[in-house]
Amino acid sequence: MGYRFARRARWGVGERVSRLLAARPVRFLVVGGLCFTSVVLLFEFLRHMLPLPLAATAAYAAGATASYELNRSWTFGQQTRSWSQVGRFVTITAGAMAINAVLVQAIVATWTLHEVAAEVVSLTCIAPLTFLAYRLWGFRAAEEGLRLTPEAATVGAGAGTGD
Repeated sequence: MGYRFARRARWGVGERVSRLLAARPVRFLVVGGLCFTSVVLLFEFLRHMLPLPLAATAAYAAGATASYELNRSWTFGQQTRSWSQVGRFVTITAGAMAINAVLVQAIVATWTLHEVAAEVVSLTCIAPLTFLAYRLWGFRAAEEGLRLTPEAATVGAGAGTGD
């Protein structure tokens, strides 16, 4: 009896974790956490050799490379790649990189925070904005686009579920 209860409880936890990981925002945070860690570590290394905005941009670009593939396939469930999708991702990422470079420099200058702490603050501020941009535009499936007619709305009725 005790064994059966323990087995059931164990599966219950695994099932809850699986359901939690099925939510796009959670998957985005997991991918973001991995990329965030790599960006901060690379930034820590590069800041000794490059000006802060360049170090922040280079580190962010490296993290974005991994972020694209992980978010495309796991977070947003896109099985195929398209040049338009890559273009949208690069556009969002370039905007976020520019904001990050400026924000890191401003935080260091204004609050005299350590450069790595400034990078952490900047990335934390940018993350919700990039999630929304990737979700609404960057990794949007074709059927999730603008629906101008009732017929088009029924074609993509199941799109975007799982959030």
